Amino acid sequence: MPHSAASKDQARNEYRRRRRELPSAAALVAGRSLAARAFTVIPRLVSPAATVAAYLSAGREPDTGPLLAGLHAGGYDVVVPVCEPERQLSWCRWTPESSLVPGLFPSVPEPAGPRLSVQDLPNLELLLIPALAVDAEGMRMGKGGGYYDRFLSGFRAMGNAAPAVGVVYDQEFVSAGSWESDSLDQPVNAVLTPSQWTNLPLRPVYS
Repeated sequence: MPHSAASKDQARNEYRRRRRELPSAAALVAGRSLAARAFTVIPRLVSPAATVAAYLSAGREPDTGPLLAGLHAGGYDVVVPVCEPERQLSWCRWTPESSLVPGLFPSVPEPAGPRLSVQDLPNLELLLIPALAVDAEGMRMGKGGGYYDRFLSGFRAMGNAAPAVGVVYDQEFVSAGSWESDSLDQPVNAVLTPSQWTNLPLRPVYS
């Protein structure tokens, strides 16, 4: 790790600040470009009718609405995460007609419907996951809850090889070692920004 790497908390606070300062239209503009970029890759990466895990964006996150709509229109089985107690994730199927209900965190939208475990999703072939930033070695800066790191650790320990793709703005794809990482951090296989999909040299996953 570079000597100048910021602490994780310092880096997270800085990326949060930068997002708060984005223009209100930035999320929607980025979301349209994200969807266009994603669909240059996803049809070649994911089998028809496979399950794709994505998420419902909130606040200044890049808008995932166009991406979700495109996945559904393309015939994919779309699931989004549900935050459970003890920092665990379950999943719920999403369609454009899905109703949203209050979840564990009121600011995080969740669809109504049965909650599914990863064992209920045998055809899961791709995970599109939120991040505040991703570095060039695939280390992901999350929001601090550890939900996705715990999920990816267990998911990979089960032998699942579906790639995880961090979704960020262009300026949030940063140089390697921009913050301190630890043994809980799970790297992603690729990063999706409004202008590019970049496959990354996945670090060995921590045990």
